[in-house]
Amino acid sequence: MRISKRIEKITEQVVVRLRDKNLSNFLLSVTLSVMMFLYILSRFKYINTEIPFWYTKTWGDTQLAPRFTLYLIPIVSVAISLVGLTLSLLNKFYIRYLKEIVWYSILFVNIILFGSVVRIIKIASTPFKPLLDIRYVGLIPAFVIAFITMSFVLPAFIEYAKRKKLITNPQVHNHPGMILQTPSARGGGFVYSIIFILLSVIFVGIGKGTAGIYLSVLMTGILGFIDDYQNTHPKSGYRMVENPILRLFLLFICVLPVVMSGILIYTISNPFGDFINLNILEVNIGNNVLPLIPFLVTALWIVWLMNVLSWSNGVDGQFPGIVGIASVLIAILSMRFKTLDSIHIDIATMAAISAGVAFGSVKYNWHPSKIMWGFGAMSAGLVIASLAIYAQAKITVSVLILLVPFLDALITVFRRLSHGKSPFRGDRGHFHHILLDRGWSVSKVAIFYWVATFIFGLIGLLSPENIILKITLLIMGIVAFVIILFTVNLNVKKKSEPPSQQ
Repeated sequence: MRISKRIEKITEQVVVRLRDKNLSNFLLSVTLSVMMFLYILSRFKYINTEIPFWYTKTWGDTQLAPRFTLYLIPIVSVAISLVGLTLSLLNKFYIRYLKEIVWYSILFVNIILFGSVVRIIKIASTPFKPLLDIRYVGLIPAFVIAFITMSFVLPAFIEYAKRKKLITNPQVHNHPGMILQTPSARGGGFVYSIIFILLSVIFVGIGKGTAGIYLSVLMTGILGFIDDYQNTHPKSGYRMVENPILRLFLLFICVLPVVMSGILIYTISNPFGDFINLNILEVNIGNNVLPLIPFLVTALWIVWLMNVLSWSNGVDGQFPGIVGIASVLIAILSMRFKTLDSIHIDIATMAAISAGVAFGSVKYNWHPSKIMWGFGAMSAGLVIASLAIYAQAKITVSVLILLVPFLDALITVFRRLSHGKSPFRGDRGHFHHILLDRGWSVSKVAIFYWVATFIFGLIGLLSPENIILKITLLIMGIVAFVIILFTVNLNVKKKSEPPSQQ
């Protein structure tokens, strides 16, 4: 009996310590080991029968080993990870920072081992095509620097927000769609906009099109910050920004620099083939010619996508994943041409920066969030919409990338109007709310949106251009049916439940 209780106690302690980031660190380390193994497997047929492996031995044949010896490296990597996990779990003396030292050391060693695998294969193989196009490799520095910058700046901004009382407290601030359980800082969208602009200027520079994007993002970020301030300071003189009609008007003003810089939609896909030309009406303003319909359609489309994304900002960790994955897909879209102009590389670099900044916020926005994106989330929607148009991506591809948020927004507007409510007034009827009411955890909902964005975006990337519209319409119909079915079933279930006793 004592033995069983002892085992039960030890098991409970192990589970508790696994939850304390040990398991996630171990999985990250093992992921690197798996990537080593897969890389060796994919390059194995190109590797020479003998490779330089035993570098501690005298130079010459004694350093050579059969090529299958390479698989020892990922095996050693896994063994090191297991040792690290054991040390973390058996830290009986609770040595301060032991866990951090162990896992950072293991990560460093595994990176060195990974580099060794790559180096050995490079010097002991017949020529082969790289797994990753060298053009995409050039985007990695922008992504990494953006990720690191956001990771360092955001904690400092959270402390600043606390000092300035830019905090949303669910016990004080009421919103029908709010699921926040603990106080959280606001302003994540503002930080995103500032870092995006600064790094884009450094990596890309300032041109006619990019200047329009920078100015629009800055205006939207500032508008978001003002809204965050008035939202957390009820007696603020900026309370008028709460008016949804005024907000919508200000969003159109924010979009003006983008469309005035020439980033416009001139054609849209025709379901029956070919394209519909929108450039049929031009207006002369001074010495400039304004394509009126493309101007209006582009402004409406960008503002619509900004709201679509902003409405998907209701669950911790959900929004940065959508923005990050969508940005990565746009970067790939802009690099799809056989002959690349400098503008394509610039767009891809800006998209990589957007992805890095978004993913850099995940740690602090994951449930329970330490900071919310707030109304400044509109700036991320503006970046994605503008870059997609700039990259000459089809509207249908943009819809597929943001399919679930897009359909959720359409259904939400229709539902609110059908009930005689304003489409701008928030409620608890979005699809993420429905999933939560059906018993899904916050993290599960966030992961679902990440996966959906990746899968549908990938379909958009891989689908042939001549049938992309048909595929989009088909998938839209299926997903819309599922969302409506979930909504109806939940409403029926709520009506059938007896009222709760007070």
